[in-house]
Amino acid sequence: MALDGPELFPEYSLEVGNGTRLRNNVTSAEQHSIVQHHTGRGKPRARRDPRIKYFGFTAQQWPFLFVLVGNWIFALAFFLGIKLIWHWVPAEWASAGDRLALVFKVAGFALLPGIVGICVVSAQRLDPTMWVGRMAKPNSALDINTRFILNTFEQFTAYLVAMALVGLYSPAEEARALPILTMLFVLGRTLFWIGYHKSPYLRAFGFGLTFYPTVAVYIWYVLFTLFGIRIPLF
Repeated sequence: MALDGPELFPEYSLEVGNGTRLRNNVTSAEQHSIVQHHTGRGKPRARRDPRIKYFGFTAQQWPFLFVLVGNWIFALAFFLGIKLIWHWVPAEWASAGDRLALVFKVAGFALLPGIVGICVVSAQRLDPTMWVGRMAKPNSALDINTRFILNTFEQFTAYLVAMALVGLYSPAEEARALPILTMLFVLGRTLFWIGYHKSPYLRAFGFGLTFYPTVAVYIWYVLFTLFGIRIPLF
């Protein structure tokens, strides 16, 4: 039996007891829509299998790779741009104490996002809605901010050692690398914090601004110490 619209929905009228006559009012467009749904007409849109890899990466991984490359480009452009427009040499750079003093001076600014995070978490801990028993509610603002603080202090440890290496093994002309790298660190931590709440891509970008300049400093140090290759920072 063919399931055509007019046959499925024939026009009819019905007279009820009080003399009122009822009439079906299904339009032809509605009949066509119902028939399509009943007969399974209309092909569903094909979905891309997230497990399929393109050049070794899945469709879900490619956006993060773009963020990674953009991160490197931005960090390098930021570093070189400040290098070209800002010419500063510290007044005291003769002894190791002078150099480490500047390292700790800029490190104090680098730790500001973590200190602000501690203040925010201290206030949020007073909110009973943020807790499940004695644990922070998973993925709540308190939970996210606590993880941000832990990650910031982990990153700060690597950053501080890297800054000490730059300070101890760089001439005075390259000392301005310390505040520039600190700017990247603070900017990265801020974007990482916002992205932790709003966007995984922004979070990844902020993490890269914090971590990869530090990695670059360690590569610079290893090349200089083990292989005698001195790459000037400025």
